[in-house]
Amino acid sequence: MKRVLLLSLGLSVASALSAQSNTVPGLDGRLEILDNITYWGRRGGAFPGGEVGLSMRNTMCNPGLVSIPWFAQMQENHPKFGFMITRLSNGRMEQISDRSYCKHAFVSASTSGACGPCNGIGGNMMGVTCSDTYSAGNNASRGNLGPADEIDPWLGTWNHTGSYFDQGDPNVGFPGNVDGQQSNINVGNDDVKNRVTVKESDLQIAGASYYYGIHLIHEGEAVANRWDNLKSRGMTASWTGGSWNVSNSGVGEVFGSILQHWTGATVNNAGNGNDDGRFFVASKVTPLGGGMYHYEYAIHNADNSRGGASFRVPLAPGAVVANAGFRDIDQNPLNDWAFTQTSSEITFAAVGTNALNWNSIYNCWFDCSIAPGAGSMTIDEARTGPGALSVVIPSEVPSGLSFAAKSSVGTSCGTCTGTVYERFATTNTFDLAGRSMTMSLNQGAYDVVGNNVAFVSAAGTNLGLLLNSQSTVTLPFTLPYPGGSTTQLRIASSGYAYAGPLFPVQLAANQSLFLNGSPRWAPCWTLLSPVAGANNVFYDATPARVIITWSGIPMIGASVPSTFQMQAFPDGTVNYVWQTIAPSSFAALVGWSSGGGYSDPGSSNLSSSLSSTQSLCSAPFDGISLDTDAMPVLGTTVQWQIAGFPAATSWGAMMRSVHRASPAIDLTALGMPGCFAHLTDPVTTLVVSPGTTAQVPEVLPNNTALLGVTVVGQAASYNPSLSPLGLVLSNATVLELGF
Repeated sequence: MKRVLLLSLGLSVASALSAQSNTVPGLDGRLEILDNITYWGRRGGAFPGGEVGLSMRNTMCNPGLVSIPWFAQMQENHPKFGFMITRLSNGRMEQISDRSYCKHAFVSASTSGACGPCNGIGGNMMGVTCSDTYSAGNNASRGNLGPADEIDPWLGTWNHTGSYFDQGDPNVGFPGNVDGQQSNINVGNDDVKNRVTVKESDLQIAGASYYYGIHLIHEGEAVANRWDNLKSRGMTASWTGGSWNVSNSGVGEVFGSILQHWTGATVNNAGNGNDDGRFFVASKVTPLGGGMYHYEYAIHNADNSRGGASFRVPLAPGAVVANAGFRDIDQNPLNDWAFTQTSSEITFAAVGTNALNWNSIYNCWFDCSIAPGAGSMTIDEARTGPGALSVVIPSEVPSGLSFAAKSSVGTSCGTCTGTVYERFATTNTFDLAGRSMTMSLNQGAYDVVGNNVAFVSAAGTNLGLLLNSQSTVTLPFTLPYPGGSTTQLRIASSGYAYAGPLFPVQLAANQSLFLNGSPRWAPCWTLLSPVAGANNVFYDATPARVIITWSGIPMIGASVPSTFQMQAFPDGTVNYVWQTIAPSSFAALVGWSSGGGYSDPGSSNLSSSLSSTQSLCSAPFDGISLDTDAMPVLGTTVQWQIAGFPAATSWGAMMRSVHRASPAIDLTALGMPGCFAHLTDPVTTLVVSPGTTAQVPEVLPNNTALLGVTVVGQAASYNPSLSPLGLVLSNATVLELGF
């Protein structure tokens, strides 16, 4: 039965979704910096019975394709910023700030910043790649802070007529409060009003962690561009006896819902299609013993304009539920959401008008006799409007249903490296002085071995290099190397040479650049500082050989010299010869890299490995890898993703089966040394001329009979040079079908 269902897997086509109703193509804002949490004052009873007023700085920039409108109130199209502070304590992430008033931006200074050099457009528009900073003081200015309820977070719109700014504070009365004109905002001597407000008692929880965040709202920004509109970071708060000291903690800035700071929680999100915005749900389940589990949820309405009116959680049959609870942010127990339970569902439902509105987090929790399983929380919308009546968000729930899961087993065979190197943490540990290393071409690949090569005294042209400089030299012959050849070398003052396009000198040894850049020879890449005169780099060339000598060059800030050289010959042989390397606290890197971004083979101990020949590859191969683009959820289509096919691969294959080979089958006897099969009796799809990557779709039927079924996938590639049989295999990916 299971095999028949697997054979029915096929292709599916998904239709493209349209954007929300008022999307402006190319409009995109980004929160560049969140910083400077600031205390402005307190009000109320004696400490800790009062409230504090806070604000924060933000810098935003424009990575989009069009200018961002920035018309000051009472005009309506400008950025708005919402603020939030949360606390993580006793296994619960909860909002402790009020539903703060929002900043209405009024002018764009438009300077250069993280998005790039500004194009000079500012004022009532923010130009493309421009940045602007709103200081903590600016974001605390009550003349530009208005209620969050006035803003539609999904569309980014705001109606100025009848708004807080139109009404004034205190309210100027009719008709002035609905004439669309700015009225006076007078908050008197209250340092807290309209600013981000937190009860002092909420800042006094021992062992708690605190976080502050900001939400950027734009009129017409597509949801696909909003991943960088939410940002948060850690903070600390301490009472000094007369005021509060607030500052950043060691938790840095991150994009996304502030709920992601909840250690150990799972965070998912969903929205109401293209009709309304997103809720984030964080869940954490803790075993209590005795067959009971504690379920904690924090629900963040990011930009859903209709709000949430109930949270519904599915229950497995026979579940025992106890100790249910709820928390909102208004401190009013009379409107706490009501808890009910049926045989198949738990519900927390809003009382009165206490909806979960945007820029707010509500919490609910309960104990249950059912372990966490696959499922979703359903959030029913609080108000009428376009779109569905509910938003369904995957979460941990006491459903009794299996989670979809996947894992990787084994590794690709046929891998080989074209790189060899040793990284010394400091030159104090450099142990190759007085020795040499030879790299000779053998069928297009380097054989690397220690050799008794003589040092040749520095001669030829003094290149006159200085700190962080380089020179391009033309060789008197064509130098072949693994994967190519060159008639030019770029020689860097910091102890390396490379072939290919000109790039800036890298002063300090950098392993990533070594692996990912151009083909590079590094006799001793470290922080060398050549000086004018004899202590420099010399280039000595004849038709029979080229010698590059770093002669008597000190490290930065030191005087002890280092001397070493690279010798290159028309047959492709390259020698490194080390005389002396000055001791220092600087790192050094020695070796050869074909570049191109292949996997790191790891640092070798050259002082011992050079005693025997190491053969590298002419065409490095990291192997082929297999994964899927999503979890194997019943009723969906997942894509098997194959990566790493060698260039010019004629064909590959995607195999999958419900029969896993355990233990894996060694295929060495078939001419595939190091290859292991992780499945038997497979269904196979041929992939012709795949390029370097390929995808194969797998339709997973929405059939509960398949819950928990295991499907094993493994890919193959036909490349005659990689094994005697010409075939190599990927790792295996094991899918467990579920919800």
